Amino acid sequence: MKSKKRFVFACGVFLLLFGITASVVSMSEAASDKPIKLSFSTMFPRAHLQGALNQFFCDEIARRTNGRVEITLYPAGTLTSAPKNFDGVIKGLSDIGMSCPLYVAGRFPVSEIFEMPSEIDSGWVTGKVYNDLYNKYKLEEYKDVHVLYLHGPGRNVLSTRTVPIRKLSDMKGLVLRASGGATSTIKALGATPRAMSMGEAYAALSKGVVEGQFAVPETLKGWRHGDVVKYVTIPPISTSSCQYVAMNKKKWEALPPDIQKIFTETSAEFSDYHGYVWEYYDKAGVEYFKSLPDRELIVIPGDQRPEWEAAVAPVIEEYIKDKTAKGLPAKEMLGYVNERIQYWTAKKPGTEVSIKWVEENLVEK
Repeated sequence: MKSKKRFVFACGVFLLLFGITASVVSMSEAASDKPIKLSFSTMFPRAHLQGALNQFFCDEIARRTNGRVEITLYPAGTLTSAPKNFDGVIKGLSDIGMSCPLYVAGRFPVSEIFEMPSEIDSGWVTGKVYNDLYNKYKLEEYKDVHVLYLHGPGRNVLSTRTVPIRKLSDMKGLVLRASGGATSTIKALGATPRAMSMGEAYAALSKGVVEGQFAVPETLKGWRHGDVVKYVTIPPISTSSCQYVAMNKKKWEALPPDIQKIFTETSAEFSDYHGYVWEYYDKAGVEYFKSLPDRELIVIPGDQRPEWEAAVAPVIEEYIKDKTAKGLPAKEMLGYVNERIQYWTAKKPGTEVSIKWVEENLVEK
């Protein structure tokens, strides 16, 4: 009888333990079924195609992870403003962020290289060169985040309200909106730079706070600046800019390895996609500007190039001197960037490729 009682008791204990274990496993499985929810703060409004592309990234991650990851996009700086975006990612105010590093003066010393005068004329090329630079030198300025990918626009143009710029001397005395290292270039060309974010530029232009700005052509349509400027000048030398898409380091490290792999593979594609959008908008911006009444597009002839190059040469020299003093191989980096510009320019797809991709994937029919 005692043996029978012991057997019944043992069976009861086993069933109890089995039930507890099954419950724990069931609860664990249920927890693992819950999607990973992330936030994405971007400087672009949702209506801008760069903002639409940010949403496309969120949708692609959701699709490729079969809904295991859900990313909520916060456009137009509604979660963190453009200048505070990067710190917002570091502090976890957003899990993912996209903005322009050059809005934070001195924080991204190597990235400032993209606002040095160069031969960049395509956003697709900028993205390729920026990612190459990051991968070769493992930029210390990004050590506090996990970089998903890097990209950027093509060359800047001069747009003005009332004063046409046909030669270098026409720059003298003008107050022009610029940002980051481009302010040094504008000053070297004879104008007075006024630093402000892209979100502030329309009001400043429309109210005459500034006479014009130094920015990529896409702003003429994407930010509606073509509505408030009368002249657009394409100078013989110019600068570019750059942007990051980065993730909070702890959030990245907490992702399962297979999810990390999907993020990495998807990110590798999106640098090109942003390049397509930059090129699409550059063409669309110029075409939009030309479609408006009483507008003039001015192209500075090539024979004036030496004068413009001489004016900005000290800017490049100062960049090399300043960054070398901070322990960076600035001259080497600049040489590498110029070499990669030549390499990728020879390989860039035609503008028609960019337009086709954007129209098929982002433009509403």
